[in-house]
Amino acid sequence: MNYNHSNARRGKPKRLLDPSAGLSAPPPMSQNPYMYNQQMPANNGAMPEYGFNVPGQAPPAQYGFNPQISNYPLNDTQGGEFAGPQFATQLLAQPVVANMAAQYGNALVGTGKQHLEKYVPVTALKYYFAVNTDYVFAKLMLLFFPFTHKDWSVKYEQDVPLQPRYEKNAPDMYIPTMAFFTYVATAGLVLGMQERFTHEQLGILASSALAWGVIELVVHTVSLYVMNLQTSLTTLDLLAYCGYKYVGINAALLISLLFRKFGYYAILLYFSVSLAVFLMRSLKLRVIPQGHSSYTASGNKRRLYFILFLAGIQPILMWWLSYHLI
Repeated sequence: MNYNHSNARRGKPKRLLDPSAGLSAPPPMSQNPYMYNQQMPANNGAMPEYGFNVPGQAPPAQYGFNPQISNYPLNDTQGGEFAGPQFATQLLAQPVVANMAAQYGNALVGTGKQHLEKYVPVTALKYYFAVNTDYVFAKLMLLFFPFTHKDWSVKYEQDVPLQPRYEKNAPDMYIPTMAFFTYVATAGLVLGMQERFTHEQLGILASSALAWGVIELVVHTVSLYVMNLQTSLTTLDLLAYCGYKYVGINAALLISLLFRKFGYYAILLYFSVSLAVFLMRSLKLRVIPQGHSSYTASGNKRRLYFILFLAGIQPILMWWLSYHLI
């Protein structure tokens, strides 16, 4: 039988482990060239050097963290940011430094308080806000029902008027301040019930009320100066007496939610009369003191005109600040 040598040999081919075995003999090797070197160098816990150990070649670069070699040079100032807060704490813990800091702080607070009191009478404001719950209730009842009250004088203790918490005839700033903020909130409620509420309108309402209050205070102060009236009224007294009208405005606006315009005008008219009586009787002892021989008849007439003007303008301002809300 003839065989064709060009055809492939049948059967399982023989695998050549080293194709270049017939060309050259392999060099003697002491170990496997592809062995993974896992020997740990004795360098006190340093990281091992990973790589391939090939004979006859330079060792590869060591890619690893070596704690004995620092990649960045150390600086003398390195770590100063950690010592700063600790040094400051230790410094402030010294008694001498603590006393100096306390004295400097007290002096700084005292200087700031003196500059503040030049523009804002903080000590006087403490007197006008010295109130309690009993005083607030008694004063509100006095504002709504002043007709039966007899004694309107303010009692003194060592030439100093008693605080409002001890004397309900004394003027205060707590009720006018809270009544003003309540007026702004009540106005927003009334406008919301009528679907006319907007943030811009509420801001305009509050700013216009403040502006009218400042104008009123300036008018009364100038009137006292022009009429040459010497009274015991202070600026805060005038501000307190003029601020009581917001109590009546709030009552009229709240009643208007139930009885509309009829309830609004009924409460507004009643509180206008009661507030006028309250102001005339309260201001009479502050502007026209009894038994003062130096006051003349013409001077007392000017004082009476001032009292009537201050009491009579309150109903007009009450209507002006609230009529457009109902």
